[in-house]
Amino acid sequence: MSGTSYALNKILTTVARQHVMKDALSDDDLAGHDLNDEERAALKAGDITRLYHLGANPYLIRRVFRSRFPI
Repeated sequence: MSGTSYALNKILTTVARQHVMKDALSDDDLAGHDLNDEERAALKAGDITRLYHLGANPYLIRRVFRSRFPI
């Protein structure tokens, strides 16, 4: 896993606080956040494995992309 990405975790925190499940994030969700191209692509695809490897907090990944995890 690479280092923690502040911007990546910040957007996940913002979305998690909305208490909605997402399969992927939209351009509107990403607006105003300082993300690199790889982070942006992973969020738009809802690629939970890639997000983890980019340094996203596993708890935040689970909160935002709950529908992608088996029960």
